[in-house]
Amino acid sequence: MSGGARERLLVLAGPEQAPGYRLAGVAVEAAEDAAAAVGRLEQLLAEGSEGGVIAVPGRYLQAAGAELRERIEAAAIPLVIELPDGRAEGAGTRQARLRALLARAVGYEITFEPGEPA
Repeated sequence: MSGGARERLLVLAGPEQAPGYRLAGVAVEAAEDAAAAVGRLEQLLAEGSEGGVIAVPGRYLQAAGAELRERIEAAAIPLVIELPDGRAEGAGTRQARLRALLARAVGYEITFEPGEPA
């Protein structure tokens, strides 16, 4: 990445998580609720970017409409990733999410050998 202002990690977090991300040195925008987070995510995608990663809690992404989710899946830049939000998920689910994320980031699917931790 060439050093532009948007070439970074940005977390769209709820007001309760935002201070923790800020303490970790991450750029954060607090969203009061899912509707606010989805609206801000739409703005960020519309603005375009030379690079960067936008991390969004899963509960906020679940509130996004089908059209926005399709745009997120199709876009490699900025890369939108889902932050775990405490839901229980099995190893197969984690591996599937990691595989999809890697495929979007590098442009092809990476497979794992059975029994390898994801």
